[in-house]
Order: sequence, then structure tokens, then C-alpha cells
Amino acid sequence: MKLGCIRKIVPLLLSIMLLVACGPAQDTEQPRAGTRNVILFVGDGFGAAQMSLGIQYARLVEKRELNIELLMRDGNTGYSQPLPFESIVIDSAAAAAQLATGQAVRNETLGLNPDGYPIETILEWAHERGLGTGLVTNMRITHATPAAFAVHQGSRYNSEQALMDDLLQERDVDVFLGGGARALVPAGSQVSEALPGIPEELDGESIRDDALHRVKELADQGYVIASDAQSLQAAANHATRLLGMFSASHLPYVIDRRQMNLSTVPTLAEMTSAAVDVLSRRDEGFFMLVEGGRIDQGGHANDPGALLHEILDFDEAVGKGLEFQRSHPDTLVLVTGDHDTGGFSFTDADFGPAAELPLDSGIVYQPSNLYPSKDQLEILFRQNASYSYILKQAGMDPEKLAELVLAHTGLEMTTDEARTALVRDEQGFAGTKEFHSYYGSPNNIAAAVLGQALARHTYVVWSTGEHTSTPVPTYGRGPGAEKLRGIYPNTHIYSVMRDTLERRK
Repeated sequence: MKLGCIRKIVPLLLSIMLLVACGPAQDTEQPRAGTRNVILFVGDGFGAAQMSLGIQYARLVEKRELNIELLMRDGNTGYSQPLPFESIVIDSAAAAAQLATGQAVRNETLGLNPDGYPIETILEWAHERGLGTGLVTNMRITHATPAAFAVHQGSRYNSEQALMDDLLQERDVDVFLGGGARALVPAGSQVSEALPGIPEELDGESIRDDALHRVKELADQGYVIASDAQSLQAAANHATRLLGMFSASHLPYVIDRRQMNLSTVPTLAEMTSAAVDVLSRRDEGFFMLVEGGRIDQGGHANDPGALLHEILDFDEAVGKGLEFQRSHPDTLVLVTGDHDTGGFSFTDADFGPAAELPLDSGIVYQPSNLYPSKDQLEILFRQNASYSYILKQAGMDPEKLAELVLAHTGLEMTTDEARTALVRDEQGFAGTKEFHSYYGSPNNIAAAVLGQALARHTYVVWSTGEHTSTPVPTYGRGPGAEKLRGIYPNTHIYSVMRDTLERRK
């Protein structure tokens, strides 16, 4: 039932966690009287290890700071504990619902309390008070994180049609940007018939079982429709309500989008800018969620190259939020993750002693283990296609797999290694059945096995293909951001956002 109807981590990181949680003592609180806007950035699967990966790459390779690191230096930094109701590992639906409602909920539910009753979300609360609202993601708009802010269902795995119809029921959302267009067009039609800017590679058939044309309905209700980067920019210049759909399902990984030459598909940063342009026309202020969802997908697939590029893409979107905040200091920008995915880490390895290095002092330095360095960061950044993309192109041909790995990662793989990476059981799964239990899908297992074969180059290890229980970093700038210091349940973030919006003029 729609709420509107009734209202009508890794040990290496522990020292970082303690340092960040304590944070600098400086006070960056802005005057509260004019608070109007909240932009919440959620990196799905963006834990402390993923944060460190992005920072390490930017510092050591590009000699710069991430936008997220600039936020850390403000001092309004802490760690949130993503603990769901009666569990110690959280899924994305529950994590987002807890951010959206301030209440602990059951895993895989959307906008329901533990007894199964709808809870008002921060987005719905803002809409009821006349604020603009927006959902921006590079996943399907009905996927767990965005859906949790405006959908009330017993399972995130209900049909996309049911989730989309729930999402649209009350017209609580002024700006929708992302994927998932196949739940918006009539049964039997192609997405591109209604949204011609969507490229063939991202097109698909409707998954609806009825003749409803939700795109047309939204257009009739005043939403400007966009389906590529050009139409999105044009719409952002004048729209007050906006539907931008750029894929039948999820948007592709950043590196796969480049590999497929999908330059007409907007980036997360471009979508963020467009949403801000539209929502900032609202005199009452706005609440907006921006999700970097494919960080999580990279973690599930144990694909460190795809993961790094998604983190950098997410950080560019954060930069757009901070750019707006600098000229609108009555805006609170928050950045957090919903949970860690994969248990990512670099590690040292016993591949034999390193080469001798004579030091100026005369001492010959020769560590017994080999340690990852800037070289490994450059290897990950050089990757220009996801493991899933490489495996799909290779089929079951080990020689072709080795060729594609070299072409897309620059890493050498022997034919024997490739043959081992392509071993499948009688059900078509890579690895063992026990391995499968922690990876969720055959594609993710296959990608993980490929990653293990390449670990002698990358020095990357993973603990799982699913979520972990480690705390996640949280950062903020603007009115109320000082309340993000310390360690707290992730439900606290809702309280910070709600208090900020309540203090508007």
C-alpha cells in the first residue's frame, strides 16, 4: 500500500576508521536559517575499502584529491553502521529504507516497518511540504536504493511493473533519471519506440503485462521526457518536472559504455547537474537522492577495474553537488554508502623476494614479500572493459579469452589459466557449488574466477561476492553536517536530513 494513500573492515582500514571518526575538531557549520536543500549521494556498495581505493588512485597516480577527500578534510566525517532489523548484514533495500525513514527495517523490504506497515520517507515528507524531489541513479529507477525512497512493498524482488506503478502512484517525485524504461512502455513494444534516444545496445522489450503507456502519461502530466544526453541537457534548461530514461534496464559500467562507444548516454555527473538545474527552480527547496549503483555491481563481480572507474564516476557526480553547494550554502550535501560489497582489499604476496634496491645509506633493501604499489593502481585504471564484458565476448574459447584479457587489461594470461577460468560445472557455474552460495549469480562467479587468475598482477583479493557487515564512511558539507561526526546507526542520517529541512525559512 502506498504511504500517500494513508497520510493523505578490513583490519588495514581500522586505523583509518578511528582517525576519520574522530575527525578534525574544526567547526564548519553553516548558518541554519536559510536551509532549503538536501542532496544525498549514496554509493551502493561503497565501503571504507572502496573509499580508500579511490583516494589511493587519485593521490598516487593523478596527484590530486577526490571530491570526497575534500569533504573529509572539512571534518564532518564519520562512520555509519548499516544494521537492519534483527540482522547483522544488510541488503540495499533495507539500507536505503533506513536512510529514508530513520527506522530499522527488515532486509529486502521497501518502505515498511518490521510489522509490515508503510513508513513515510524523507522524500515523501519533503513532497508533502511543497519541496521538489528527485531520484537519480545509473541503475533501474525501480532498483532497491531509489525505490526505497518512494515505494512501499514487501519485497524489492516484486515485479518491475509493480514497483514502477507504486513509484508513480502518488507523483511524489519531480525528477526521475536513470534506467528501467522497460517498465514504462506498453506490453509488446520496444523501449526505443517511446524513447528514441536510447541506443540499440541498451534497448529492450517491455516487461509490462498491460497496455499502459507510463511515458505518455507522465508527458501528459507535465513531465519533460529525455532519452539521451542531448535531450537531457535541453530539458534541464527549462523543465520543472523531468523523466529521463536512458536504458531498458541498468546503465552499463562506465568502462563498458566507453568500450561500446555509447557517448549519447549521460554520465552520473551529467544527470546530477540536470536534476539540480530542474529542482533548484523550486522556491521551496528540494530533496534529491543520487545513487552510484554500479560500484556495488563491480563488488559483486569482484571486478576491481570496473569498481575503480565507478568510484571515480561517482566522485565526479559528488563534485557537481559540491559545486552547487558552494554557490548555495543553504544546501546540505551528504555522501555515504549503504554497505560494503565484496570485502575488497589489496594485499602483499609471497611471490618470492623483491629485487634488490641499494639505498643512499648503503643498505641494500630487499623485502621478502612483494607489495602492491602505484603500478597496481595503474593496472586497474588501464582496464577498459568489465570482466563480464570480456567473458561474454570470449565465450568458452580459452585462447580468445587470453587475447581479450590482454587487449582490455594489458595483463598476460596463459592459455592454461584461461582454460581454468572457463571451467564450469554441470549447471554451468564457475567454481564449486559452495563458492556459488556467496556470489549470487553465475556471471558474478565467472568474473570472480577470472579476477583470481589475474590477482598475480593486481594483488587484489576479495572475501565474498555479497555484502559484508563493515561500517561505511559518511561525509557532509552544509547546515547540519557537523552532526555526521562519530560512529552511529545509519538511521541517524535520516535525522540529520530531516532536521536540516525543518530549519528552512
